[in-house]
Amino acid sequence: FSAGAALIADMTFNPIPGKSDAKDPLDHFTTKPDFLILSYGSMPMPPGLDSLTKSSLPPVFMYGTVEDAGSMKGMAELYTSLIQAKVPTEAHFFRNGDHGSGFAIGDPILGEWPKLMHNWMQAGGFLTDKPRRALSGVVKLDGAPLVRGILVLTPKDNHGAPPVVVYITNTGTGEIGRFSVPASQGPISGKYRVEVRQEATRWTSNSRDPFMIRMMTKQRDNTLTDADQKEWGEYLRKRDLSPSIYNQRVFGHQHPNDSQDYILEIKEDNNILIEVFSK
Repeated sequence: FSAGAALIADMTFNPIPGKSDAKDPLDHFTTKPDFLILSYGSMPMPPGLDSLTKSSLPPVFMYGTVEDAGSMKGMAELYTSLIQAKVPTEAHFFRNGDHGSGFAIGDPILGEWPKLMHNWMQAGGFLTDKPRRALSGVVKLDGAPLVRGILVLTPKDNHGAPPVVVYITNTGTGEIGRFSVPASQGPISGKYRVEVRQEATRWTSNSRDPFMIRMMTKQRDNTLTDADQKEWGEYLRKRDLSPSIYNQRVFGHQHPNDSQDYILEIKEDNNILIEVFSK
């Protein structure tokens, strides 16, 4: 908190390596922490920090208020520096709140930040000592790849284990509903409850449509011909842009008549098939 946040940030940016021959057992360890939680306090990232040091900085959680202008300026600058250095960072800057709000117990707005911090710690895998795994697979609904939706894996027994959330966007670019999650965002070994959320039955994305990608590339490279423009116009006129979000559905069971939740056990195999049915 406040000055304490500045001290822990300073210790992270200027770590002291561990000394194996030190008399004090604590001096055997480096001073660089595994993660940072900075509450309305920070220090600037040293301008001479090399790229290797930046890439090894631990994940950061930040909390502050815009009303606390004295702390907010430094936190905003540090947040920008961390993002530019590609350090995993999450920040929650609330509109109102005095300096020194602490955990803001009883405040219906600021009092939410410890819960957000807990979610961040759980999602980051800091509440379990088990290693995380990369995960890939396919999500299917009624035998066909899920077009647009979310896959949520919630730990069943180990409540400190990280949940896994995967956004699925299948737009005909060869993805066929396939997803890939790096180990840093993946599950640990164990049982997970499966929830598949269908957000839309159709999804149109200019940045993922192969035809749109090809035409926009030609436009950017100034190689777009009159024939291309005509084909492009005809393609756009034929696109079905009517809403398809009215059929949002949530599947917590593999089959509608199942009495048990859909449970997936994560083992050695990191390639999975998630399949749910509406009938």
